[in-house]
Amino acid sequence: QVKFEAGSAEERELQERADLMERRLTAASKLIAGLSSERERWTSDMEKLHSSREFLVGDCLLASAFLSYTGAFSFDFRTNMMVNTWEPDVREKQIPCIEPYRLETLLTSEVETAKWASEGLPQDELSIQNGILTTRSSRYPLCIDPQQQAVSWIKKKESKSSLKVCTFNDSDFLKHLEICVNLGFSYLFEGVDEYIDPIIDPVLEKNIVRNGASRTVKIGDKDVEWDDSFRLYLTSKLANPHYGPETFGKVMIINYSVTLQGLEDQLLNETVKVERADLAEQQAALVE
Repeated sequence: QVKFEAGSAEERELQERADLMERRLTAASKLIAGLSSERERWTSDMEKLHSSREFLVGDCLLASAFLSYTGAFSFDFRTNMMVNTWEPDVREKQIPCIEPYRLETLLTSEVETAKWASEGLPQDELSIQNGILTTRSSRYPLCIDPQQQAVSWIKKKESKSSLKVCTFNDSDFLKHLEICVNLGFSYLFEGVDEYIDPIIDPVLEKNIVRNGASRTVKIGDKDVEWDDSFRLYLTSKLANPHYGPETFGKVMIINYSVTLQGLEDQLLNETVKVERADLAEQQAALVE
């Protein structure tokens, strides 16, 4: 009797293990079947990555030049510099770069630009370039923004980062700047004219002092703890301000002024949203 019960228990255990292995095998088969459709895409992406390596130096050279020098110029002038001057010069020196060269492909993605659109940034080529300059530049952006498109986008983009909005005329702007630098919040200076108070120069220039594990920046007469999450934006309503070389060295000046072509592209995008609301909703859902 004892042997029978022991044998029955062993049989049940073996059956349970067999059932478990069967379920695992079925799940593995479904997973393999599901991933097989991705194999071609992964293979294609891998081939593209391998082929893009030979163009990496030229692509990065052009992207670096764009990020460093083009922000203050109009869309037409940027295009002329990139397409008619820099790109031919790079190719003439036999530095490989991808053809046709597109900044958007290298410096952003469709998912990111769709997210920007959901936050209120227009989707014309100039606005996307400005979005790249605003988010990728090593210097803090000063947006020439007479139509207030940059302000609207930044406020929505940074709404979850405890954004603080001030002007240089506010008596307590320095106190709020200290708090944002210390806690890693975002800070927006609105209505900047041609004069930028030099008291914020250490922040603009990121003059961070390291003392052991501590990192501080001088704001006024205080040493304030620095948080890497801190973001600073400046915007101006002036359509054609005149900034000196020292200002260009401190901030990335970005021309958000809407052009006729940009306005046409924006109106076309708005028309599509109205005429094909289903596609706009689908895009918004994919971004979320």
